[in-house]
Amino acid sequence: MKRASFTIFKAVVHALVLREIQTRFGSQKLGYLWAIVDPMAQIIVFASIKALLFGGSMPGIDYPVFLATGFLAYDLFKHITLRSMDAFKANKGLFVYKQVKPFDTLVARTIIEVLITSVATTIFLCIGLYFGFDLEVKDLNMVILGFLWIALFGFSLGILFAVLATFYENFAKIIRLIFMPLMFVSALFYTVESLPPIARDFILLNPVIHFIELIHGSYFPELETTYVDFTYMTFWTLIPLYFGLWLYKRSEQKIVMS
Repeated sequence: MKRASFTIFKAVVHALVLREIQTRFGSQKLGYLWAIVDPMAQIIVFASIKALLFGGSMPGIDYPVFLATGFLAYDLFKHITLRSMDAFKANKGLFVYKQVKPFDTLVARTIIEVLITSVATTIFLCIGLYFGFDLEVKDLNMVILGFLWIALFGFSLGILFAVLATFYENFAKIIRLIFMPLMFVSALFYTVESLPPIARDFILLNPVIHFIELIHGSYFPELETTYVDFTYMTFWTLIPLYFGLWLYKRSEQKIVMS
């Protein structure tokens, strides 16, 4: 009896998730730990820099919690985008099986990053409670929406970048270079409100900053989502998704054969 396409898709994605976890973490005894150490190290470094140069806190806000929410969201977006971009090349040996489609590898890698971020968030919450940080959330539903939306945004760019990186070798190198400076203009360790008007107008062109502001403004009672442009976020999510899927559909056979 022939299985339904969606049943095959679920089985393939499940197998790819297990394979990806084994590949990424199975060969290293502390492999899982690095998923937590990386964002924690970033938080410690930037919290220390702020304490030394600008004072140790934001009025009414536990600054380490502010950093944690921003970096967890940004790392989720970054890892989905970059790992999706490499998914076809890393799994090309599996494309000899007709059940395995290149698109399945993108879904599997996205699921893994969401799971890793969920575990990291849970651990950070436990650490925050232990050290007595203020973890009060203004609007939990909007915070969850912000995380899911930025994950979808990363997935949208990931599809588009994965196809382009398959045919243009230097494209992936350029994208990786962009992500480092992008971190500094995405409101991870400051708010848009704290910037001068000229800088504010310029930095709001960066779509990532709207997602971070949405999460920060929905998490902390002291902050607002005044500068979040939902239309702009929707545009930046749907347009790459459309063109990514369109290019993928036209190029699937070439991707498999490349």
